[in-house]
Amino acid sequence: MALSTRVIVVQHAKEASRTSNSGRLVPIAIEGGAVRLRGARGVPFDARGLDDPGAVLLYPQPGAEVLTAGCATTLVVPDGNWAQARKLVQREPALRRLPTVALPPGPPSRYRLRSHPDAERVSTFEAIARAIGVLDGPAAQARLEAVFTLFVERTLYSRGALSADAVAGGVTAAMVRALSGAGQ
Repeated sequence: MALSTRVIVVQHAKEASRTSNSGRLVPIAIEGGAVRLRGARGVPFDARGLDDPGAVLLYPQPGAEVLTAGCATTLVVPDGNWAQARKLVQREPALRRLPTVALPPGPPSRYRLRSHPDAERVSTFEAIARAIGVLDGPAAQARLEAVFTLFVERTLYSRGALSADAVAGGVTAAMVRALSGAGQ
């Protein structure tokens, strides 16, 4: 979907191969959205776009301003578990230079692939959807949250933790064949 806000995810190298990674949905769901790998051996970090005067880092650190409408044209989001995200922000100079914003208070996370004891912590894609709700409006947020729900429920289905009839949007015949071994 097209947005007025550009979204750049800075992904920790160890997060890239996790099936529960929600940041990888950005280039699939958002036109012009990008995932930039940080921390892979021999792969220099691509900081293009992080010097945009309207870029902000979505990261809830002390001193972060609450995200408000019109405060950003580029949303930069660290992607990894909480410890990895903290290291990304601490170790990458291009991220440290950005003004930092945090989400306004919201409902608990609906991310059922991983858990965190703090109910205010949300997944990367949930955070992006909520931020886009502030920057581009509630309709855009709702569309991104529908993508997120489908991702979570289909992943749970693929793990045998959710029945096909419980998946919002259903499952594809190709998924059923692949998981039953008939696709081989």
